Amino acid sequence: MIAATSSMPAFAVDTGRNLSSAAPGVAAQPQTFVAAGAVQQTVTRDAFAAEAKPEVLVPTVVATELIEDAAQEETVAGTLSGAWVLPVAGRISSTFGPRPDAPVAGVSAFHKGTDLAAPCGTPVLAAANGTVEEAGYAGSYGNWILLENDDGIQTGYAHNGELLVEVGEQVAAGDVIALVGSTGASSGCHLHFETRVDGTSIDAEAFMSEIGVDLG
Repeated sequence: MIAATSSMPAFAVDTGRNLSSAAPGVAAQPQTFVAAGAVQQTVTRDAFAAEAKPEVLVPTVVATELIEDAAQEETVAGTLSGAWVLPVAGRISSTFGPRPDAPVAGVSAFHKGTDLAAPCGTPVLAAANGTVEEAGYAGSYGNWILLENDDGIQTGYAHNGELLVEVGEQVAAGDVIALVGSTGASSGCHLHFETRVDGTSIDAEAFMSEIGVDLG
């Protein structure tokens, strides 16, 4: 259970999913793909505990030209769960918490996010609706995006190869906001995914699991 200072409003499963087909480095308008056979559900969460875990819906239409090189083709980024989605198709390569043996020089001994290994160029999706608070190069994080989501929650996306959004832009869950890269203090192609509550980093894997999204 992940503690929070406020109760979360109910979320309804979104039967739509957004992907972009923009070329790298070009801000793009989102394109909507509808998940065939999606079932409308309502999920209530209090202190990030899902009282009714929503069914995971896998869209039948995906931008295959963007994810054809994904390491795990059976895991499709954008799997719907309420108002949240899987940010990238990949596998967990490093978890949240202390790491006495830093993988590269210049990184903290405490890992504030969850690393999802995926081929460079794989689409990075907004995990939830939000506003782009930061977008640019951020030292060891490399090409970095910070989204302000609802109720004091923020999501962060680091080491991107290309950024496809700008500060102030409104995004929806499932919008392509970047492409996986290995910028900053990185040992290879992956997404460093963070979740923050009131500015404090929490375990992204546990948080997403509570709301029905398995990071891998």
